[in-house]
Amino acid sequence: MRPLPTLFAIALTIIILLTSCKPNDLTPAYLQIDYYDVNYNPETGISPLDVSTYNETHGENYDSEQLRALMQHTFTHVNVYANSKNLGCWKLPCRIPVLHVPDNDSSNIIILPAYPLNGMTNTITGYPFFNVLRKNMMLKRGETCKVADYPLKFVYNNVTRIPFMETFTNSSPFTASDTANSTHTFQPTQVDGLSVGEIILQGEDHFDVHTSAITLPIGNYYIYLEMTYRVDNNMEIGMKISTANSSNTVHQVGGVYSTNGEWKTVCFRLGGIINDYHNTNSNVTNATLLLTGIGKKGERTRFDIDDIKIIYSPRA
Repeated sequence: MRPLPTLFAIALTIIILLTSCKPNDLTPAYLQIDYYDVNYNPETGISPLDVSTYNETHGENYDSEQLRALMQHTFTHVNVYANSKNLGCWKLPCRIPVLHVPDNDSSNIIILPAYPLNGMTNTITGYPFFNVLRKNMMLKRGETCKVADYPLKFVYNNVTRIPFMETFTNSSPFTASDTANSTHTFQPTQVDGLSVGEIILQGEDHFDVHTSAITLPIGNYYIYLEMTYRVDNNMEIGMKISTANSSNTVHQVGGVYSTNGEWKTVCFRLGGIINDYHNTNSNVTNATLLLTGIGKKGERTRFDIDDIKIIYSPRA
């Protein structure tokens, strides 16, 4: 049997330990991110994407309409990090609980815009062409911090390149394919106050158009096709590729469906197609963009596209 003084000392030690332990505060702070925190707002003209120095940093000479096109994104999601903790991917708008919050200091927040790749909602991917944006924000437990109070400013990273971009201000890069048995092609047209490329078909007529050659890199690159569109019927998108070892191979990129009068934006990943040619040890030559569509029987079918571009940068 232990002596009473020893038992008393053990009990006293346990009591001291229990009373001195401060339980962790699990009350979260909240981070509120709204749609226009990461997207261009056409009503205010405010964009979180800064392209004011793009020409200087990328050696380009884009006009105001082309720079505007660089700001045209419809990000639907965000990947968020707080104090080095991955908080996951969230659909906009969102109110995100943050548990790891310093009591008397700001939190380091990283917000990466994202949207469905290839038009599929199960393939949400972070946009890889912006510099990583870190922002210090004051988060307090039990309160909501609005990102709007800490305006974001994204910029394109310096290694991003855009070998093809069309805003249809004065011309169209598309011509009818020789084998299409159709003369229709996208013509510059004013629609809703914007310059767009437009094809209107009567009945079950069709179009099959292509661009001139676009040079793209092979290897470890992100390569995306981005396009804003409003179509009354399905439109298919392809790419014809020629290299020193292969000529005029046609690949299916994807397709878009009728938008019921709404403008939408889509982003397709081209890297998988291009990298099939990695053994050529050179740039892909004669990468030609193809668009095809057909009208509806007995109807007038419109196809409008705008701000179409191919963009790439090396993977980190």
